[in-house]
Amino acid sequence: MPPSYNEVTSWKPSNLVSIANGIFALKASLDLEAPLAGNPVLDLTPAEWTGEARGPADSRAESVTRWLRNVADEYGDLASAATSGAANIESAVTTLKNATEAAGDQGYILDRGSREYTVTFDPNTAPSGAEYSADLAFQHQTALRAHGTASDQAVTDTKNAIESALSEIGGITPASIATASGTMTRTTNQAKAFEQVYGYMPATANDWRIAAALDPHSYDPKNKGVPPAISVIKIRPVPGQGVVATGLFIPIDEVIAGMKADKPLPLPRNLGDNREFDVNFAPEDTRVSYFIDYENGVIVARQNPSVDEHGNVKTGTPSVKASQLADGTVAIVYEGSDPLAPEIAADLGWSVNGQTIVTPEAGGARVSGEATDYPSMETYQHLPDGRTEVLHRDDAGDHDKTGPMLNLKFHHDYGDYDNDLDRFPTEKYTSPGNHSYPIDLGNITGMTDLGSADDPPELEGAR
Repeated sequence: MPPSYNEVTSWKPSNLVSIANGIFALKASLDLEAPLAGNPVLDLTPAEWTGEARGPADSRAESVTRWLRNVADEYGDLASAATSGAANIESAVTTLKNATEAAGDQGYILDRGSREYTVTFDPNTAPSGAEYSADLAFQHQTALRAHGTASDQAVTDTKNAIESALSEIGGITPASIATASGTMTRTTNQAKAFEQVYGYMPATANDWRIAAALDPHSYDPKNKGVPPAISVIKIRPVPGQGVVATGLFIPIDEVIAGMKADKPLPLPRNLGDNREFDVNFAPEDTRVSYFIDYENGVIVARQNPSVDEHGNVKTGTPSVKASQLADGTVAIVYEGSDPLAPEIAADLGWSVNGQTIVTPEAGGARVSGEATDYPSMETYQHLPDGRTEVLHRDDAGDHDKTGPMLNLKFHHDYGDYDNDLDRFPTEKYTSPGNHSYPIDLGNITGMTDLGSADDPPELEGAR
């Protein structure tokens, strides 16, 4: 099914041109540097250096120059793919816009959010005396849908051309600097994951933040390629609020995971994230993270693999639910357990859990909630204009290896949590014989489970 008119016209192919210009500049620099690369060796006179090693050294210097020229050519192909792709996408988008306006002039109005490209007849925009024609409506719908499909194909063709060019660059990259190829692979994986959910390629900085969260791969060597657990849900957008990102992380290198009932000593240990607060934290540098994309109406939650001191790796299955009020306020309830922890940890209720409420306001969002006393927690708002606001930072109460054992059982509130929670319907308990004084349990009712990125559910009542 093709993307809708609204999705197609939200694309920004001009961003590809900006990227291509930077790549062309890189190619020009390589073209200039290539003949100079071997000069420190080639310029040495026979009097300055002679002997059996001189010939191989000259050959090596010349090969470096050839390699740089090849790299410059490949970057030129990459820039050309991006430039041509941008032009093709822009042309396809313009064609769809023009066809939509032409249909409207005939009275056939496109439902711009429909992927079926449904049209309805409006006599107010039709020529005088014109009446509804089922055949003409079908023709317009078919043509507009074909233009939508062509726009989608232009993006796919551009993506394939760019991936092919990147593959060529990776193929001529020496093993000593092959990490660049890994970076290209990660970028491609993130773009594919984003496109699967959104229907178009990431373009903005916030798009790439979400793309990183959606990427179903692990890149940190300690994770040994074991994938994270990712869940998604669609909500009602609140334009202007950007992305609100929350990460929960272990600030030290390793922690005690609990105590085994049959073998008290030595105490098993799991690896931590070993970092400080970071406004641009990578999703993989957390235990649990969740991102509210207010611009597009998507929530992404992620739990990364757990790794123990012996190199065992396993990913748990978190429970994440969401709810949204009419003003756009979002509540997220999460619980993520360590899948490598001893069974006694689960029996005692040791898990990273809590409830976050994000309220969008004119000056930016504010956040409140309830969280376990461990691990550390951070929430930032990345606004569409590029500004980042720190909404909440909560340092783990204990930076010692015993932190989880001593603190996971305890909770604390932050922000204006009681008042924010009062705006949601909550579960109440009425004890027998005491019907006049029900007890508010603080659990929001009617929440929706996040689901698969392959087919994300829509939050009940969100649209």
